[in-house]
Amino acid sequence: MGTIRLEGMKFRAHVGTTDAERMAGSDVDVTVYYDCDTETPGISDCLDDAVDYSKIYDAVAWEMLVECNLIENIAHRILMRLKKNFAGISNVGVVVRKHYPAVAGALECSVVEVKG
Repeated sequence: MGTIRLEGMKFRAHVGTTDAERMAGSDVDVTVYYDCDTETPGISDCLDDAVDYSKIYDAVAWEMLVECNLIENIAHRILMRLKKNFAGISNVGVVVRKHYPAVAGALECSVVEVKG
């Protein structure tokens, strides 16, 4: 077993607690990590033996199309989709970073991490 990390997937997401914030969209980065068999594909050098990163990315991108209020919702939906659709992974973690959230002061990003 090994851990795979897909770091810094970048999206424009319609997330926020006001209509204006959701309409304008926000820059959101997503990192996903999970444990899986890395020995078999490491030896065979065959994509059929590995968890295909492009399919993980597609699952994340699909969830990023959903308009919502909170990044907690994004993180939870991604976690649930990955656990449901990828039987070969375990100990999944999702980190969602929303850049420059709407607050009354300077804040670079808000970050939520979920695991399951």
